Amino acid sequence: MNAASSFCRFGKFFAATLALLCCAALARGADLLSPSPSGVVDFAGRAARNHWYLFGAEKRPDLDTLNRELREAQQQLEKAADNAMRRVATDRGAAAAGRLREIVKACPRIIRVDLTAEQPMLRPNGPFELPGDTGALLFEVVSGGDGVNYSTTNHDLSLSPLSGDSSKAVADAAASGTTYALVGFEHLPVGHNILSVEFRRPGQSAVQFPINLTMPALGRLKLTVLSDDTGKPAPAMVRLLWSTDGVARQPANGIEFAPQFDRQGKASGSRNANLPGPLADSFWCVPGPFDMALPPGEWRLGVRRGVEHEVIFEDVTIRSGETLERTYRPRRWVDMRQRGWWSGDDHVHCRILSDEDARRLMAWVQAEDIHLGNIVKMGDIYRTYFEQRGFGPAYRVVDGEYVLSPGQECPRTHEQIGHTLAMNITSLVRNPERYFLYDEIFDAVHSQGGLSGYAHANSGLFNVHRDMSLNVPRQKVDFIEILQFNNLGTALYYEFLNLGCKLTASSGSDVPWGGTVGEARAYACLEKKPFSADAWFEAFRRGRTFTTSGPMLEFNVDRALPGDEIRFKADRKLRIRARAWGDPKRMAPVKLEIVRHGEVIRAAESQDPKHPEIDLDFTLDAGNGCWIAARARGGEGTSAHTTPVYVVREGLRFWKFDGLEELMAKRLDSLAQIEQIVAEARQLDAEGKLEKDRYRKQLALQGDALLERVKQARNLYADLKRTAEAERGRRSHLGR
Repeated sequence: MNAASSFCRFGKFFAATLALLCCAALARGADLLSPSPSGVVDFAGRAARNHWYLFGAEKRPDLDTLNRELREAQQQLEKAADNAMRRVATDRGAAAAGRLREIVKACPRIIRVDLTAEQPMLRPNGPFELPGDTGALLFEVVSGGDGVNYSTTNHDLSLSPLSGDSSKAVADAAASGTTYALVGFEHLPVGHNILSVEFRRPGQSAVQFPINLTMPALGRLKLTVLSDDTGKPAPAMVRLLWSTDGVARQPANGIEFAPQFDRQGKASGSRNANLPGPLADSFWCVPGPFDMALPPGEWRLGVRRGVEHEVIFEDVTIRSGETLERTYRPRRWVDMRQRGWWSGDDHVHCRILSDEDARRLMAWVQAEDIHLGNIVKMGDIYRTYFEQRGFGPAYRVVDGEYVLSPGQECPRTHEQIGHTLAMNITSLVRNPERYFLYDEIFDAVHSQGGLSGYAHANSGLFNVHRDMSLNVPRQKVDFIEILQFNNLGTALYYEFLNLGCKLTASSGSDVPWGGTVGEARAYACLEKKPFSADAWFEAFRRGRTFTTSGPMLEFNVDRALPGDEIRFKADRKLRIRARAWGDPKRMAPVKLEIVRHGEVIRAAESQDPKHPEIDLDFTLDAGNGCWIAARARGGEGTSAHTTPVYVVREGLRFWKFDGLEELMAKRLDSLAQIEQIVAEARQLDAEGKLEKDRYRKQLALQGDALLERVKQARNLYADLKRTAEAERGRRSHLGR
């Protein structure tokens, strides 16, 4: 829900509650003609965020405070459990509204409109200068009688209206009392413009006034971003923020990805990364240098090129009639390629049906410095989305050390058993008539030489634990996403590792639902091999990965890398070496942890605020086997995690032996949930209630086959219990 709809939802309730306290408000001497200022929250937000300049820079802190006060009062009122709490919230809102009106009435740029006179008047009558090609006018509209109301409207001169004059803006006013109206304008032409503003009141004729608007001459910005590797122009993510209205602008060559997003997720080229601080603000992908006209004033320019580069922000002044040139070269604070690690994103949704589609998307992965993008065609039980030209090596898009490789996210069931991913496939694998039998998809993917896995396992969305309980112990699955939207979630990952199941740690952005390509990424270790898609997929298949949204990791157990297995017979020591480090300008301090069977066994944190780097080097008893991984967290809230090294003692599984009873119980509960949803679907189908619900209809039809897989899984867990019993004696003999 956007802010505007929230304001509307609140408006009537807030106004009605304020009315109950009319007498009290007046008794306190509040400067309110009406205790129910309709539209005040929306007005305060627009005034504080976008049009503070109308009131003067000295009033901006006050506007910010009142905007916050009114929003918090709104939230208090919505959550109020009784009349006393509602009274507190209403008093708070009324007080803030009163202070806001004082500021508005004193605004030096207010335009007064008297609709009570026989001949309606507007004073002053202009001309009015806006700060640039966007801006606003503030009107005090007097209709006679008591009451105070607020309204906000916006008029985009670049859009042709469905009917009427494109030069006419509309402002809403109350039938009586005083209305304070903010009328915004966008894409105003340079020079003098004769427009009109029409004031509309319920039950009365509209009143229209001519408005003479001017704007200052534009300035000009020439911006170039250079690669730190080559010194040549390169794609980048760029932010242009005009301080005057607080709105980010699309660069002249900023790529609009909406047509390639099938109206899914956030279908826009304006991307807000799921990363901390200013990195979460809106950036656009630019394929190269640009030259554009911009309104004069203070601007904040932002440039970034993926997590391995420092982020640049600079405040600049653009002056009317002058050209400002800026060239930026974001410095690499680390080059993981030199260490044999190459970045990838396992979950990118974007249509590629033409060379132009491919060119735009390639610019994005290069701007974010992602070397392998798994570009997934998405399916559900009805249809597919984000179409691709084809699959396999012939349909990869390669530009130097950057590759777009078609993959899939399908099958996907939201309420049943989760979402799946596949990489390095040669054809789409999808069968709606056997849609709930994920193992058949996994087998088909593997027969093509591909990799299969689960999406969103970090958050446990879409009941993915259910199918994981069926297919992870059967070794049908290669990887799971444990880091997405800057949320490192390891609960499910650790549960299956603790059962002795190998799983590669992966990560993907899930754009357009995610913020930007590579905001969470998986690195694969190719060691000294030259980069190629095939080499990356092979390293990934071996589990040579770590995931990150910020910090970098190096991790070895003896000489083993993540994904490797160490086998041994007799008691021995293991040498653990790990390193975590981050961008010196934004990630300090970095915390490094070594995790065995899901428990932290050693931790350290960097101490130098200018060098967020920490190392661990220690020995550990191998015991009866285990899995060991490294994880890190940046001081600003980013995370990283490796795939484990698997330490296997001869004749034993590497599982968490003393936690098996609870681990097994969770998996059996997941299987019972599958049995329950099948039974419910069958019951509804028997009652004829599923003719419009294809998901549950097919679940009912495919129920026998799915329940057969549940039976097989139960047998497998029974076998695991017998294995545990068989191990118990030997573990007791070994003293552990």
